[in-house]
Amino acid sequence: MDFDFLKQANLALPADEKNLNLIQNSFLEVVKQSFHATELDPLLLEGIKISIFRSITIIVELGISPLDPEILPEYKVLVGEIKEVYHHLNPEPNSNWLEECIAYGEKKAYHWDWKHFGSKELF
Repeated sequence: MDFDFLKQANLALPADEKNLNLIQNSFLEVVKQSFHATELDPLLLEGIKISIFRSITIIVELGISPLDPEILPEYKVLVGEIKEVYHHLNPEPNSNWLEECIAYGEKKAYHWDWKHFGSKELF
């Protein structure tokens, strides 16, 4: 799978070789497990891929494995939420849909960190 969708959203692959390999391999595994791309509109597919990529990038930056058993099921939820919003909004290709998907993936990653790791420290 190529990562051309990142250019469209002005995202870049990390320069750090170790994290780059981890992010790319994790992304491919998550995509394989989370949805079937053949049944999706191109704009929806781009939004899902960008959101997953951004969430994985943040998770790696937080020092968490993107394939952690507690995190892995969260990607399917993320995909479902993006599909639901996409079908509700029916965004145009020139809208800010992709930027919103990037922001949503980022927010979800921080939420997962708190939900699965940070909140346990509080209680």
